[in-house]
Amino acid sequence: MLRLFLGLFLVMTVGLVLGLQTVERTFDALLDGQMQSYNREAGRGQAWSLVEQLRGLDSSARERQLEAVRPHYGLGLTLVETDQLSLTDQEKAELAQGLLVFRDAYTQFISRIDDGSQLLSIKLPAEPSLMSFYIAAAYLMIAVMIGFVLLFWVRPHWRDLEKLRLAAERFGDNDLSSRIQLSKRSNIRDLAEHFNLMAARIEGLIANQRELTNAVSHELRTPIARLSFELDQLKQQPDATQNLELIADMYADLGELEEMVSELLTYASLERGATVITRENIQASNWLDSVVGSVALEAEAAGVQLLIVECQVDEVRIEPRFMARAVINLLRNAIRYADERVEVSLVRTGDHYEVRVNDDGPGVPLDGREKIFEPFSRLDASRDRRTGGFGLGLALVRRVSQSHGGQVEVTDSPWGGASFRMTWAHVD
Repeated sequence: MLRLFLGLFLVMTVGLVLGLQTVERTFDALLDGQMQSYNREAGRGQAWSLVEQLRGLDSSARERQLEAVRPHYGLGLTLVETDQLSLTDQEKAELAQGLLVFRDAYTQFISRIDDGSQLLSIKLPAEPSLMSFYIAAAYLMIAVMIGFVLLFWVRPHWRDLEKLRLAAERFGDNDLSSRIQLSKRSNIRDLAEHFNLMAARIEGLIANQRELTNAVSHELRTPIARLSFELDQLKQQPDATQNLELIADMYADLGELEEMVSELLTYASLERGATVITRENIQASNWLDSVVGSVALEAEAAGVQLLIVECQVDEVRIEPRFMARAVINLLRNAIRYADERVEVSLVRTGDHYEVRVNDDGPGVPLDGREKIFEPFSRLDASRDRRTGGFGLGLALVRRVSQSHGGQVEVTDSPWGGASFRMTWAHVD
């Protein structure tokens, strides 16, 4: 607080002094002509009275006359020869016209006597010797008043900034729940709210990262353990035919690892916002045909009929690669659990697009309809990796939908199975 207070105090005090000096000098320059007129009117009466008393007298008589009247005027009255003064042309012209000449910031008046060979100098009394002290004291009083005003202004700011600093310090010490609460009148309330949003975002990202790390380490153990077991079996297997079967299983496990890593990298890039979503205008029916066609063989192998029932949209604006990945994951999930058929449609409702995927499988229980979109989650033990994937597919669908300004949800299909609805915002 002391540094903030002193900094503002010095800036404002120096600024005020410079401002006052600038204003004074500026107005002195602008009003110089008016000041001359004012001072000439104010002093010409006394100057005329003195000159009239000296007119027609010789030099010695003039000196005696000034000596006699000097105590009554309180002014510095002296006689000056014209050639002793360095008069400018303007001053000479003013004297010739019978006007007063001003010098030394209007503290000295010079008037002509008779023919102008001798001049009368009139000096105002000197300012008090303590005038500079009074001026300095006045500036000091102004500075003290500024200091008191600043103190009352800085104190609440310092208090709120100190709260923010302490909250940031606690957050830096791994207290990720640290937040700051300020009054509505605080001038840095917006900054505090942005800090809270940032802290919440970072806390969520770190929590997700921990969950992913723990889940990945768990998920990788099974295929790695199978590979290790299969390698041991391969060493002990004398039959070449059985060797080929083990090698095929090992390739399948490697493919599983590669697929898991690919899903994980895609999900992580969307989760932390590292991937920039660049939308493109895509011809809707052709795009949907290509997406469905990429899983057609999987549906045929599973004995599931895969159909596009409707496409009400001519053109969609999406990031085609990620959106295709999301729809493929929905279709694979539906094919995995469907009994006989899966239907997909693309429609527009208001300002949103919607992809619907319906199947006639067992459906999703109510208490698991939110959980299935979390990474590495499975509803029951029967849905193992051979049946239920890695638990990343639907989590990736949700992230893709959110990155497009939408969401995904699951309800009951018309046949009693699952109905997945992925929506995203329409953007021009």
